[in-house]
Amino acid sequence: MILNGVCVIWRGSIDLQRLDGMGCLEYDDERAQHEDALAQAAFEETRRRTRDFEDRDRSHREDMEQMPMAQLSHLITQEDPVASKIWD
Repeated sequence: MILNGVCVIWRGSIDLQRLDGMGCLEYDDERAQHEDALAQAAFEETRRRTRDFEDRDRSHREDMEQMPMAQLSHLITQEDPVASKIWD
């Protein structure tokens, strides 16, 4: 069981007729290590995807900066009235 982000095991008993009983929560080290490994894997995957995105974005920006202005104007269609006023 995970209680407030901490892996614990419930040890005790509850009388279901009276809803009375005693017990305690013990730290579950094995489950905590498993959950930590899952969290680390998710974190690393997110970091990798962010790095890949930033690399693609940087590469795209560098390509656009190196492209001559004449080629850039062909990327914008003449049907766009705002864009056509910019390039005219």
